Amino acid sequence: MEQDVLAQIVELLSLTMFTRVALALLLTWLLLRVLLFGTHKLIDHYPRYRLQLGQLFPVLRIVIWFLVTAYIVFRIIQPPQPVIFAVLGSLGLAIGLAAQGGVRNLLAGVMMIFNPPFRVGDMVEFGGHYGEVIKLDLSVTWLRTLDDNTIMVPNSVVLENAVSNANSGELSEMVVVKIDLPRSVPVQEVQSLARQAAIASPYTFLKKPISVTVELRHDYDYLLRLIIKAYVIDIRFERLHASDITGRFIDAMHERSIALAPPPANEGRARQGGVATGPAS
Repeated sequence: MEQDVLAQIVELLSLTMFTRVALALLLTWLLLRVLLFGTHKLIDHYPRYRLQLGQLFPVLRIVIWFLVTAYIVFRIIQPPQPVIFAVLGSLGLAIGLAAQGGVRNLLAGVMMIFNPPFRVGDMVEFGGHYGEVIKLDLSVTWLRTLDDNTIMVPNSVVLENAVSNANSGELSEMVVVKIDLPRSVPVQEVQSLARQAAIASPYTFLKKPISVTVELRHDYDYLLRLIIKAYVIDIRFERLHASDITGRFIDAMHERSIALAPPPANEGRARQGGVATGPAS
């Protein structure tokens, strides 16, 4: 039986078959390059739909490779059933023994197709990394971090860890800016300045709400924490948005002569002891 299967496999191997397979693979690769180039051009012309267009290419790539593989097997090679069963059995045994981690990543990628926790263009955090999803493969996910580093994360990490998605398919996302201030600041005025700074930022998406809250720092009893929450117009401006709000707020504090730092330790002790630290009147 095994000799018959080997003989059938040898009969299938021919120069014509290899040529047709190579031609099919080359044409598929060229087609995918053209689709990728066209997708980038559409994204440049329609940046508002960048996320939707970016999410379309991974699906098309998977569908095209599946169809091409089926065409090569059933139309070009056309193996008899014993050969198909023998090859599938050998591949299954080899994969099960030598590539358990790869199979786990592959299965995780298939599950993500039917129940995606994120899509291309989402800002996510998982596996100890945070960044924008720039590419989805069946076995790995590619992230671009805020430092412009590209990170490859195995898809099995998605099944084993919690995933945080900041924008869930939208261009805008919430940006949280935390600023520590001395407890002596006028809270209402500081909150008003922080809100004005967020509204004035050109990166703020004004159709969504802005909130400014204050909480006590229990680890440092002389500090307050100001928390500014606003939505950025595009996830790629996240860091610029936070920096712009912080800069505008600090400038406003300086204009109002509001201290951004607590008094020195010796001055605080002097005031507690009833000793005047300023000039005599």
